[in-house]
Amino acid sequence: MKGMVMAGMVVLSLVLGLLAVLGSSWMTASEDGMEANYGLNGAEIEMLGMSIEVDYADADCDDDDELCDLATAGTIGTIGLWVGIVMAGLFAAMMILPMAGIDAMDGIPDVAQKLISWGAGGMMLLGTIGWMIMAPEMPDEISYGMSFFMAIIAGVLGLAAPAMDMLVAADE
Repeated sequence: MKGMVMAGMVVLSLVLGLLAVLGSSWMTASEDGMEANYGLNGAEIEMLGMSIEVDYADADCDDDDELCDLATAGTIGTIGLWVGIVMAGLFAAMMILPMAGIDAMDGIPDVAQKLISWGAGGMMLLGTIGWMIMAPEMPDEISYGMSFFMAIIAGVLGLAAPAMDMLVAADE
């Protein structure tokens, strides 16, 4: 039973991590008919029925330092989350395949298994915290969005699964 709960936690971490890295609501703002969603790679601003999309990669760093800072923060967050997602996929395979009687993952050394299991959630949290640190200071009207919170939850779930393996006794 413990293995199934851990596998569920890792798969949920994987799904939430994917939704977070692909989501466009890392920061949101809503004021006087204007709505803005800032993602890792771009922003979408909707005002008076018109929508403007901005890709951070197209930013001219000589003119707009804020967009360049958002691009740098988005790159750090994206890299951390994708590395965590790949590790969570490997961790899920390491847990689920033996339940199905497939021993394909037995050749991975123990050190690598530990690194993968702890690295999945750790890299997701590291990418998210790196994004927080590198993102420019925003006005009070802008708050963290759903994608940000999904990334945090994905990282915590990714770390909770190997912690559960350490702290909870095995089934008899």
